[in-house]
Amino acid sequence: MFRRDAVLLLVMAAGLMTACSLSRAGGIHSSREATDQFEKLAAQPNYRYWYLNQENNPFGVVGLERDHRLDEDPMWHAVAPDSEIFRKVVGLVQSFPVPGSYASGFAITDPSGRQIGHWYSSLSAGITVDPQTKIVSITTIMPWVFNENF
Repeated sequence: MFRRDAVLLLVMAAGLMTACSLSRAGGIHSSREATDQFEKLAAQPNYRYWYLNQENNPFGVVGLERDHRLDEDPMWHAVAPDSEIFRKVVGLVQSFPVPGSYASGFAITDPSGRQIGHWYSSLSAGITVDPQTKIVSITTIMPWVFNENF
């Protein structure tokens, strides 16, 4: 049997772990402004951009303030906002959304609520931001993994 002190210690450790993970929780909020900027190919001059997956099959495009960067992941590819590839991937994200969805823009915020970027996709995303290193992690649900007809 667990002693009362051991249970209390476990509860405190779980609370501390939750508090630490929440201190890195960024936010993502629907944004008409972000949608318009991507659809008009009006890139922010102080942002760097990446697309998710392959150039011919992108799942989303993200722009982050220059002092932020994406967590290293081979699925993300840097792209210049004034390039033909940027125009192509934004167009493909818009033209080929996940079935039953549509591409939309979102504002990305850091844990303090300050906007640090934009996300454009038909996939919902979870955002984690490390305020010290300014590394942003974006996780998406991948319906094609669970749906044979995708």
